[in-house]
Formats: sequence, C-alpha cells, structure tokens
Amino acid sequence: MDLLVIILFLVLAFLTVPIGIALFLGAAFGFAYFADLPLITLGQAMFLKLDKFSLLSIMFFVLSGNLMAHGAIARKIVETANAFIGSLKAGLPVTGVVSCAMFGAVSGSALATLAAIGGLMVPALRKKGFGENYTIGLMTTSSILGIIIPPSIPMIIYCLVTDVSIAKLFMAGFLPGILLTILLSGYCIYHSKVDKSVIETQKFSFKNVWKALSTGIWALLMPVIIFGGIFSGVFTATEAAVVASVYAYLVEFFIYRELSMKEIARITIDSGVTIAAILVITAGSMVLSDYLTVMQIPDRITTWIVATLNTQLFFWLMVNILLLIVGCLMEVIAAILILAPILLPAALQLGIDPVHFGLIMCVNLGIGYVTPPVGVNCFLAARLFKIPTVQAFKAILPTMLVMLVGLAILTAFPIISTILPTIFLGGTK
Repeated sequence: MDLLVIILFLVLAFLTVPIGIALFLGAAFGFAYFADLPLITLGQAMFLKLDKFSLLSIMFFVLSGNLMAHGAIARKIVETANAFIGSLKAGLPVTGVVSCAMFGAVSGSALATLAAIGGLMVPALRKKGFGENYTIGLMTTSSILGIIIPPSIPMIIYCLVTDVSIAKLFMAGFLPGILLTILLSGYCIYHSKVDKSVIETQKFSFKNVWKALSTGIWALLMPVIIFGGIFSGVFTATEAAVVASVYAYLVEFFIYRELSMKEIARITIDSGVTIAAILVITAGSMVLSDYLTVMQIPDRITTWIVATLNTQLFFWLMVNILLLIVGCLMEVIAAILILAPILLPAALQLGIDPVHFGLIMCVNLGIGYVTPPVGVNCFLAARLFKIPTVQAFKAILPTMLVMLVGLAILTAFPIISTILPTIFLGGTK
C-alpha cells in the first residue's frame, strides 16, 4: 500500500502535474485509503507545517537574490574578482567560478547565481576565445556553489525538517564551498593550458584593483553583514535574510541607482511568485512526510538500513547513489523535505554527524541541478544562452565530474564540514 502512494506521486509528476500538487495528491490518497485519520487533518497539517518562523528566511533570501541578480551588485562582484585574478591566463574563467562563490554567499540560490553571474561571464569568456561548451558548462556547474556556500535555501529547508541549527549548517558550508571552488578553478587552469585559442588576458594593475574595490565595496559588505550578524548573535538567520533584502533595496536604488522603482516593483512581484511556488512544494512535501511518519515508514527504513548496511561506508555508497538519482528526477526542495526525515535517523544510528549529512545531501542534490532529465540549471542555461538543451547537458559533463570528485572528498573526510562549527559554535549537535 505504501508503494501505491509513491507510484501515484511518480505518475502525476510524469504527467507534468506541478510537483507540489503531485505530492499533496499522493499524500491525500494515502491518508484516505490507508491511514486511520480524518482528511480534515490534511488542511491542519499544511497550515501548521507552514507556520514556521524560519520559512521567512527563504522568502527574503529569494527576494534579495533576485534584486542583486537584476541590479548592479552581481556585476560589481565580478569586476572585483576580475581585478584580482583576471591577469592570469585562466584568470577570466577562474573569475567566473570565484564570482559564483561570492554571489552564492549573498543569494542562496543556484538559479539566481547562474542568471546573474553566468549572464555576465559567458559573453566575456566567448569574447576572449574560450569555447562555447566550455564556458556554458563551467558557469552552469559553478552556479551550484550558490546553494553550498551559505546562505543556502536547501540548507534552510534541511534544518526546517530535521531541527538542525541553521547557523551550524551555514558554518559547515564554508570549507566545502571553498574546496569545490578550488577544484573548479584547478580545472580552469588545466583547460587554459591545453586551449591554444585563448586571447591574451589583461595585465594586473593596482589601479584596477582600487577602482573595483572603491565601487564594489557595497556589494562586498553584504556577506560581511549577513554572516557577521548571524555568527556574532546580533540576529538570527531569518532576521539576516530580512537585513539582506533591505540592504539590497537600499544599495541598488540609492547607491548604484541602476534599478528604477518600476523595475524594483517587478522584481519584488516576481520574487513573490517564486516564493509561492516554493511554499506549495513545501506544503505538499510536508503532508507526504506526515503520511510516511504515520505509517512508520522512516522507522522501518532505518531498521532495514542499520541491519543491512551496518557500516558507514556502505551507507554512504547507498545514500550518494540514491541522492544522485533522485537529484536527476526531483526538485531539490521536495527531495530534501521527503528524504531527510527518512534517511537522517539511520545516519544518526550509524554515528554520522547530522550537520555533515545535511551538507552532503545539499551537494548531492545540487549536482542534480545540472543532471538530466530535470536539470533545471541546464534548462535555464539553454534559455539564457540560446542553445539546445541537449548541448547544455553535454557541456556540463567535464565540470560535473569535478563536482563528483569534490563530493567523494567531502564524504570521505567529514572534518571538512564539521571543523568550523566545532571551533566557533561549540559543536554540531
């Protein structure tokens, strides 16, 4: 009977029913036919699950990310990064990778990172002689850094359903984000050595550095304000999201002055539509999660995993393969809402740190942003850069392999994700 609920959800999703509605209908079918509970609890469950203060952080990080993507902040970040490293032969592509990491540190969204940074860097890379597939693949994959380097919307969702500290998971994301940035930058350096068609890059200039810093300081201050406030205890992650949005409004309208009131209003409305879609997915996923809990499915799966995969090695092999497959088929927020409550209890019984598990889950499902058939970043890249979707999926293959290497390293060495929360926040639990 449990299988029927999953099959119904998959059939509805295959028929292109919106994922949030498919999740809700699957859960409603299960509650109606297999659970001894009145259907009125569905509405109550949806209301109670969405009545969470931490959900506000997702809304405001979406808003701030969209403001920066359409305004001048994204460009200022690219200009600053390019002033420091653009003089290297691989400087421009490395600038793109570093810019994605820096923008991720203020937006929390892979899609916003691709739209903002990719839209700036791909034309610049093409102009310098870098191949189309290389540039599009690099920027599409590097945008994943937007959900690994905090703040991260998937991290907030994970913490929402597991009661893990948002501040600790945010802190855990820094070193993994830096590692993946280094690996992607190393790939850029290797590619530039074998690519003979690249035009000579700019010369390093302290004048350019000063100019970039003097105009970009307002953009660079944003992550300082966000993380300084969170980790010093001045405000919570939710309050930090509000501060980020207000800061983005003020900087874009009063300092850089590139967005009109009409454009800001349009961006705010578009952000509201995006947020509404996220809330529908969240509500549907949580109702399905409630059904699974009522039917004791997480407990049964935990018992089976601990009995069958009784070592961390086998568990990680199974989980990584499962999450990579799920990432190919399901939207990342829905995947976290459904799978985190199911897999985390088994991970805890095997002695796996909940913060480390959340980080690995976000990296795995982040890779799903660029893998077919769902691969939403590849669809966005195809639309942004006017190429066939199949070409976008082919373009990301080399850089996706780099990300898989990074995933293996992060899985094998949990200290990379746990050391900072342990030092600065007194532990991960």
